[in-house]
Amino acid sequence: MRGLMMGRFQPFHLGHLDLAKQILDECDELIIAITSSQFNYLEKDPFTAGERIEMIHNSLKESSLDLTRCFVVSIENQFNVATWASYLKSTLPHFDKVYSGNDYVSMLLADSGIEVVIPKFLDRTQFNATRIRSMIISDENWKDFVPNAVYDLLTKINAKNRLAVISISDTNPTKH
Repeated sequence: MRGLMMGRFQPFHLGHLDLAKQILDECDELIIAITSSQFNYLEKDPFTAGERIEMIHNSLKESSLDLTRCFVVSIENQFNVATWASYLKSTLPHFDKVYSGNDYVSMLLADSGIEVVIPKFLDRTQFNATRIRSMIISDENWKDFVPNAVYDLLTKINAKNRLAVISISDTNPTKH
């Protein structure tokens, strides 16, 4: 059985890692689909799909999860919501169920006959990517909310500077 989790992972944090472990406890294999993969260098989506793939892959590896049981893929946003479930089925490897705590996502997938499992989340106010990005900009201690592999990558790419420049830019990058 294959479980699917989806998200923007901007950045991938310990709440995401905990969900990946839950799914691997319940399923033979895990698909992690990075959504909004076409967006980057924006306030809401500052990291590239490639950077997010590295964050996730390195976090799974660092946690000694069996990478042969994991797929990390990226998908672009589908703007025709009525066909979104079909898009997922045609774009992703086969999956048996989707793990999501998003009511809108759950509704769309359930309406298409896809089994949706509501996972047990770590504290969503603490493990929240928007909050973590804000902490990075303001020099708060954010290291405890992300896997070491993510901390290392974000430090390497100077995420603090990227986030700061994006947040004050007067160029008004395209918003989505």
